[in-house]
Amino acid sequence: MPTTQQRKRIVSLRDANLRDLFEHLYAKYHRAEFLPGDPLNFAHRYKNPEDQEVAALLAAAFASGNIKSILAVLDRLGVIMGSSPAAWLRDRSPDELHGRAQGIHHRWVRAADVEVLLAMIGSTLRQHGTLGNLWRSLDNDAEDTVLPTLTKFVAAIQAQPVAPLMARSRSNVKSQALPPVTSILLTSPSHGSACKRMNLFLRWMVRPADGIDLGLWSSFVSSSRLVMPVDVHVLRLCRKLRLTRRNTADQRAVREITHRMRVLSPEDPCRYDFSIIRAGIQELRTR
Repeated sequence: MPTTQQRKRIVSLRDANLRDLFEHLYAKYHRAEFLPGDPLNFAHRYKNPEDQEVAALLAAAFASGNIKSILAVLDRLGVIMGSSPAAWLRDRSPDELHGRAQGIHHRWVRAADVEVLLAMIGSTLRQHGTLGNLWRSLDNDAEDTVLPTLTKFVAAIQAQPVAPLMARSRSNVKSQALPPVTSILLTSPSHGSACKRMNLFLRWMVRPADGIDLGLWSSFVSSSRLVMPVDVHVLRLCRKLRLTRRNTADQRAVREITHRMRVLSPEDPCRYDFSIIRAGIQELRTR
């Protein structure tokens, strides 16, 4: 039976081995050549930071399911919004967006749902100027993680006055009791989910610009407060590596995995996220 001191040494060695593994993956996969197959590449199309914010939020919102379908939706949105998504959305009222997303469909999301989301973002931009301004107005940097602010950030976007467009979007829905699709596209910690896509958006915004992540908010949000974006694929890998014992990608699993990642990289717990995802995809392609 190992003593307490021996157990601590075993854990320390395990962490060192994990760090070596993740650093190997980081060196191999955290490279811009892998961006074309990632939704984040949509934000890299634009040079203006406010356009990158909008593009990144949309990319994260749709980052679920088949990657070809995700990229097709983003390509279509790029055509609709033109060279400046922020200006295009800011200049259009909710009523003017009706019918603009015709033909867009992704999983459970219909064109009318897309128009509601666009209207919410446009209204947010008119009220706050940029998405970054909204975040700064809500954030308390004394909070250990970004999750409390994320709850307020999502709530503020979803509270925008787009009721007429929302009513039209649900006119053909059999049960009006169903939650609005925007609550699924823009997930909130208040709903108890892992919030994988919104935590992904925050990784893109906060981690320093390195050819992958954008670093647009790195001057006012510490990367040490980031939370790992966890879905079923990341959870499966983390279970194999004994970073969590959770069977479900819920908030408890997210907190456990983030805690372990903070041990490996205290100032940047999301440092290995992109490389982990790309390594998993490459492994699937070779099977």
